[in-house]
Amino acid sequence: MAEIPDWYAEFAAAVVAALPRDIDENAARAWTLDPDNLRYALTALATAAGIGPLRNDKSEEGWELVRDVTEPETIAVDQLQMGSFGDGIEDLIGEPMVELVLGMEGLLGQRHAEYVLDRQGDLPEEFQRYALVFPGTVWKSQDQNHQVPCLVYRSGEWALIFGILEGGFDNRDRIAELAAT
Repeated sequence: MAEIPDWYAEFAAAVVAALPRDIDENAARAWTLDPDNLRYALTALATAAGIGPLRNDKSEEGWELVRDVTEPETIAVDQLQMGSFGDGIEDLIGEPMVELVLGMEGLLGQRHAEYVLDRQGDLPEEFQRYALVFPGTVWKSQDQNHQVPCLVYRSGEWALIFGILEGGFDNRDRIAELAAT
């Protein structure tokens, strides 16, 4: 029999400890009788995991967090698509660009970008030609510029950078959004 690694035993114990005590008995029995269905449910959770805390907290560098969208709480990388900012947006710079982005709803933010970065191998190759912008999070840097997280493909891998919102967007920028389900 194969030996179970310590990390896996700790993980399994944490999962068991986190199970709600008021779980529906019928659901629990159904999963007991149908382990494939349980495996499917757990796999779905693992591939559409919740969005965690900010890992690259710019406030530690003196930046101010202006907006931080955390919804949706779960995403799947295969739902990600590239959107455009719309006609005429490429000519918009300065404060009008900041106002436009701050007025937009339904945007993905830095937490989503960090989640995608961890799963960058799942991004389609055609995305590599563009910067994926996640303007649901807006920071104000110490030099008073508004900055938004972007994923860029450089030297064979994706990296998280912060683009100056006042500088506007160009034809190599794409807004990261989820495909309609």
